[in-house]
Amino acid sequence: MDHWMLNEMIHLLVVTTFCLCECGVLAQPPPPAQTVTVSVNGSAVLATTGAGLFSGNFDWHLNNEEPPAWDNCSINIMKINDTKTIYLASQLSPGHLRIGGSEGDVMIYDIGEHLPCKPGFCLSMDRWQQIVAFSQETDLKLVFGLNCMYGRANKSAQWDKRNSDAFLQYTAQHKLPVYGFEVCNEKQGQVHADVMADSYQDVHEMLVKYWPDVATRPKLIGPDENPNAGFLEEFLPLVADVIDAVTVHIYTGYGLDHNLPAQITTGQYLDKYQSTLAPLAKVINDKAPKAEIWIGETAAAWHSGQMNTTNTFLSGFWYLDALGTAANNNVQAFCRQTLIGGYYELLNRTTRDPNPDFYTGLLWNKLMGTKMLHVTSTVSRSSLRLYAACSAASFQAKTPGSVTVAFINIADTAFSASPASLVHRIDGKENLGTIEYHLIPGDGQMTLRTTQMMLNDKLLELDENNKLPAMDGLVRSGPVLIAPKSYGFVVVPDANADVCT
Repeated sequence: MDHWMLNEMIHLLVVTTFCLCECGVLAQPPPPAQTVTVSVNGSAVLATTGAGLFSGNFDWHLNNEEPPAWDNCSINIMKINDTKTIYLASQLSPGHLRIGGSEGDVMIYDIGEHLPCKPGFCLSMDRWQQIVAFSQETDLKLVFGLNCMYGRANKSAQWDKRNSDAFLQYTAQHKLPVYGFEVCNEKQGQVHADVMADSYQDVHEMLVKYWPDVATRPKLIGPDENPNAGFLEEFLPLVADVIDAVTVHIYTGYGLDHNLPAQITTGQYLDKYQSTLAPLAKVINDKAPKAEIWIGETAAAWHSGQMNTTNTFLSGFWYLDALGTAANNNVQAFCRQTLIGGYYELLNRTTRDPNPDFYTGLLWNKLMGTKMLHVTSTVSRSSLRLYAACSAASFQAKTPGSVTVAFINIADTAFSASPASLVHRIDGKENLGTIEYHLIPGDGQMTLRTTQMMLNDKLLELDENNKLPAMDGLVRSGPVLIAPKSYGFVVVPDANADVCT
């Protein structure tokens, strides 16, 4: 499709009616595009995020939990050795693969003497070898959550560490590469902060014992808690000398809330991520300043998400906004719940085909670098939300100083922005070109609750060999036209931002 045809397509998106719900009821035609001025400060870094921000989780949930959400999705039995799953999971590299979830604190490791296992919750060493091999084949940093409730009778009881000790010893002796170990999963209400800190000190001693070389020693990560600044205030000073990354779980909505689809495209709903994360980040920076900040679990809704909502195009408004919010708060890893499993999965549990958020995460990795920049606009964030970064390394290598702006238009209005307004102009450049990545629903009706997504004029789907399509942007000049209820990215190669050169 040439530039004229794309312009005509975008024009049609602006002036035609839009289907704003899954039932097919049409809203009134949106008004003409509103001009917006955008300004990115290219002279100072707002925050620094991780190159592996796009990451994913596997869980332990059994088939009988909210069926069919978790059918054959427990990492204890999931099929992970097929080429399609390995290929698609590898696209998250250099991200993290976290093995966790509530049942991680029920799991028993089948090594040495141990208590009887509950059905489905006994990890054999053969399976452990397979999980590690998968992380190696996909080039993902493996993070594994240890069972901190083993033998613990109450909130103040000490942990029976023998099963985890045997597991860590086996892992070290067999030279299985693991990036990090977590301890406990959302147990801030079941274990006192000082008692949990004792368990972390225990694991630290094991890691030092079995991996004496600090260069190969796995990281100590946690406590994988639901948002609770008070718990972190107590816990972190007791482990600040040994913990490498502090993880929190953030779920904005509730999977059984029937109002969730309507909430996701509201500023009030999206603002919850910043209001939840900011106080936690402050405590982490104050109490454990040497530790990284991680989002250990996150999705648009907890309770396994919501079918036809958190696995559709609609989820992308939350996902891209949450990625931007996390990056602006110096978060180094953003572990999406889940890679496979539940109704918030990035890959369909049956077909392994990507859901829309998978493509959005890929584009984040491809386009957004690790230096976040301050961006403002003349439109309220209740309509248009923007995040800016020095472009990814592949762009910087060609045009140093390149800037990428991620946009989320939650309004029923189209916006038009001049490329020259996206950055402070250098040497009077007025006609900066752009490379644009517009994401819209792929069903042809602008139905937000669809599992299909288009990049510019192309439906995003695997080819006959189960390989990803080319995800190239459209090189243009002239105003950037952002369609209503859409999101995406705009790269300005010639921005010449000082901090990006």
